[in-house]
Amino acid sequence: MAMAMDGTAHEQQMLVQWCMAAQVFTESEFRQAIQRTYCTEEEDTEEIQPVIEQINSRMSAFSLELRSCMDQISGIRNWALVNTNADAISTGATPYTASELVTLKTLVEGVFTEKMGNYSLSLHEALRMATKRNGTVAGTLTRAETESLIRKFCAGGWLATDPDGGYVVLGARSIIELQSFFNVGFADYIRLCSLCKEMATSGIMCMECMEAVHPYCANRLASASGNQLTCPACNKHIEQPRKFGPGERGVPHIVESVAGSVRGDSVGLDEPATQSIKKLCIEDSSDDEE
Repeated sequence: MAMAMDGTAHEQQMLVQWCMAAQVFTESEFRQAIQRTYCTEEEDTEEIQPVIEQINSRMSAFSLELRSCMDQISGIRNWALVNTNADAISTGATPYTASELVTLKTLVEGVFTEKMGNYSLSLHEALRMATKRNGTVAGTLTRAETESLIRKFCAGGWLATDPDGGYVVLGARSIIELQSFFNVGFADYIRLCSLCKEMATSGIMCMECMEAVHPYCANRLASASGNQLTCPACNKHIEQPRKFGPGERGVPHIVESVAGSVRGDSVGLDEPATQSIKKLCIEDSSDDEE
């Protein structure tokens, strides 16, 4: 039977420091860190919720919280210790320069509002966007320097690339940490998996009810019903699902403009339908103004 894990203040502090250093980590890695820090046996980490509650209670005063999201393809759960309040202090604590933060904001917005509804940008388009900020040229970075910057964002978990490396997508940290701000500023672009109710930026769309399902969740549904995929929302058989994600045909978003007209494929970064992402701790300083 698993024992209650009531870590000491020192043990909890060590675990928090590990979480901050790791930035984004799998649940398996988190369990291993708990074992090392709390000096427990493997079976004692079967239930990690008490540890999560301890950390969140301890860190709430600092506007930090452990949150998670499921990998949409593998089903592996990823965790991160994230800011719940973006202020001047958290802005200064980021590992990026002001110019890099503006570039990161541009790329995240570009991925999330990509006009074909695939939540991805080709590497070529991402490189083009990375040389701009709010429509103006941001320095004179070479292609190699720009690629290095995108790799830096990927290492931080904010962005990622598809398995073939041809597309840039949202990283686990963006999906975890920016959730509430996507809800406020980009609600028209959000899709939730109708099975697990987490954000879906890759998967299939039921063309009967226009509900999305993660690739991992779709495989679970098909396996449970003899490879007959049934939409969990409308309970109808999905014969020809419309796929969305890197390199797919996509399902364009329908977004209402301020004037009230409806637009779909015309939505893009140069004509934003929503507010900027504030959760990235980005405050355009006077040093960045052209």
